[in-house]
Amino acid sequence: MEHIAPLIQTVLWVGLIAGIVWRFHSPIYGLLVALQKRIEDGSSVKAGPFEISDQIKPQDPIAQKEKAAGEVQEVLQGQDLQVELGQALSPVATESGRAAVMQSRYFQAEDLVLRSLQAEYGVPVNRQVTAGRDGGFDGLFLANGRTNVVEVKYFAGRGRSPAVRMSVQRLTAAIREYGWENTQIILALVFENAEDVKSVREMLSSAFSGNDVPVVLRVFTMDQLREQFGVANDTAS
Repeated sequence: MEHIAPLIQTVLWVGLIAGIVWRFHSPIYGLLVALQKRIEDGSSVKAGPFEISDQIKPQDPIAQKEKAAGEVQEVLQGQDLQVELGQALSPVATESGRAAVMQSRYFQAEDLVLRSLQAEYGVPVNRQVTAGRDGGFDGLFLANGRTNVVEVKYFAGRGRSPAVRMSVQRLTAAIREYGWENTQIILALVFENAEDVKSVREMLSSAFSGNDVPVVLRVFTMDQLREQFGVANDTAS
């Protein structure tokens, strides 16, 4: 009898599970179908306290191009590429040639910064994304339950600095409009010249302390990033 009791118990459990599945077959099937459809459509799915938002989508290539062109133009204003970047450009180098040099450096800086942050936080960084009513985010990722919005600014050298404050204001307005909670902005500054780091770091370290959305300042040099990922310096001698 003592050997039959466990068998009976097992049979009862199997019967109970089979009865539940039979009784609630339609609701369970409908739930699974709905869940699969939401995932395929990109709708939000919660897992514990976290949520993958259906707002985030890849930014349109044209919008990416326009944003990058604006960033490059900011850097170009007031800069001397021959002096600051050491490029072998003739004195009569065309404006398009100057822009091409700066664009290459800007894209490299952005790529290496996002790689560095991805390695640091140990999570994938979504690049060039948008939630629909914003100018686009250079990067966005979730770490430790916090949403991180990345903005990369490249400094070729002394001269007029990129519009850092305007960028932070734009991101802050977008984050507040979307109602994103527990979000911070990672403001990543990339410098060609290490000697320029100190003055800008001191100027910006407290500039955004009272911002509605917390701002984390991260400072890099191009040499530091190239060394981290084994990228050769393309400066012509």
